[in-house]
Amino acid sequence: MALWQQLWEQFQQRGRPRLQREKRLLWELALMLLVALVIGVYFLEHFSARLAAEQRVQLEALARQTGLRAAESLAGGDLIGLNVIARETRDLKPVAGVRFLDTAREPVTGTLPESATVTVEVPVALPDGELAGSLQLAAAPDLTPRQRLETGYVLVVLGILILRLAGEAIHRRLFRVPPPALPAPAGEGAPPSPGPDPSGSAPSPRPDAGPATELRLSIVNFDHFQQRYTRAALAALLDDYHRLLEDVAGLYGGQVVARLGDQARVRFTGEPLSHRAFSALCAGLLFLRVARLQAPRRKATQAPALEFKALVTEQYADTESWALCLAGVPGRLNVPESELTRAELDVKALYQSERALLVQAGERQVRLQPVEQLAHRYQTLLRTQAERVMGAGESSGGDSLSPNK
Repeated sequence: MALWQQLWEQFQQRGRPRLQREKRLLWELALMLLVALVIGVYFLEHFSARLAAEQRVQLEALARQTGLRAAESLAGGDLIGLNVIARETRDLKPVAGVRFLDTAREPVTGTLPESATVTVEVPVALPDGELAGSLQLAAAPDLTPRQRLETGYVLVVLGILILRLAGEAIHRRLFRVPPPALPAPAGEGAPPSPGPDPSGSAPSPRPDAGPATELRLSIVNFDHFQQRYTRAALAALLDDYHRLLEDVAGLYGGQVVARLGDQARVRFTGEPLSHRAFSALCAGLLFLRVARLQAPRRKATQAPALEFKALVTEQYADTESWALCLAGVPGRLNVPESELTRAELDVKALYQSERALLVQAGERQVRLQPVEQLAHRYQTLLRTQAERVMGAGESSGGDSLSPNK
């Protein structure tokens, strides 16, 4: 029972979210199978009816020829001759049974199988036209043509389904970066002014070498703080959080490309994709955690506590990823649902697929999946790291989370 319970829990954690993500494709495949079943049954029955009609025509022609041979023996009651004719006719491939009847329709000799699906009966007459009786023939079942047709149809249906899956895979690979750009909302998403940065320094240039996964961080109600604070006060307000971001990024090998308040972006490089994506995910969750831990300290010193939205992605451009970040929920980290499986984050993070956010991205829709927390074996270490980052001078020390641990 413990084994089955463990398997069921693993399915709940891994299998069910994947089924939820692929619900549209599964429904489409099920509909294709249903349509193929209906069409297949219709054409198979139609084919069987035509095959039975052809068997009936052939059987009637054979029965008339056999009746001409057996007319004299049937009229004279020659059982020996009738049995010889019946045996020779039964040995023919299309025939399963032969039976002769007299004028009173009483069986004279021969039998018909009970499972016969096609039977014919023709009158047996003498040369002068006098009726001597009748002859019944049963067709032998020939399932080979139907079996061949069924096999071929099943192979065709499987081929269509495989082509559909291959087309979906090619579509996801070719169009994983959507061409239309998301409009950036007002506030923090507005283009930076040509004046000096609130922190007093220009953002670092973004390195373009090699693939990378990015962590985007936006400040909730940032336009409100911009209206209330001067540039110097706003820079001082953000410095405390920016130091935390630098510590967290350094802990996981990330590079802060853009500062908080200036469309913050932390870049993670390296191979494979699963490692850098997991580093970005851990860094984002850790920063949100230490930002929440920082709130009581700031309130104690009469300083405002900031709240953040976070996004981890590697397939969207700067404008699109920033708009997706702004569309998230305050205090939560979102990942595009299509990237969870591709980056192997679905087995390291806990989330509920039904809580995904549907965001319009140009002409297509993007499902953002809020990540609840990491799996238990990672979450415990994440809490320890949050305490170290919040401690004095120990923010860069200690172990970091790794997919191999």
